[in-house]
Amino acid sequence: MSFVLVEGAVITCVHGGACRLPGPGSTALTVSKAGVLLAGAEAGFAFGSAAAPVPGMITPCPAALPNGQPQPCVTTPTRPVGLTVKLTVAGQPALLDTATGDTVSGTGKGAWTITDAGQQILEAS
Repeated sequence: MSFVLVEGAVITCVHGGACRLPGPGSTALTVSKAGVLLAGAEAGFAFGSAAAPVPGMITPCPAALPNGQPQPCVTTPTRPVGLTVKLTVAGQPALLDTATGDTVSGTGKGAWTITDAGQQILEAS
């Protein structure tokens, strides 16, 4: 079993950039007043850079173009690995702490992972 992600879960890119996922989470299912994050909440998420921080940024993504201009990771809209199989909210699977997916940045293709689910109460598979 894996922990279900909630608003504030930490996503990390392959370059070490880390941010808290803001959501929006589900209002139909919450854990300790934080909305559960459903499939798609991660799509198009942009990691910030030192020059252009984003809300919830913990560590900036250092990825840059060959000319040195910052171009931090952005998650791709492909469906990630690590979704619930049995637990759905309004027909959508929830994201799990085992979720991973692809990113693009100034250095090309990369990946993201979850380093903190944001809660340790609700587990699912």
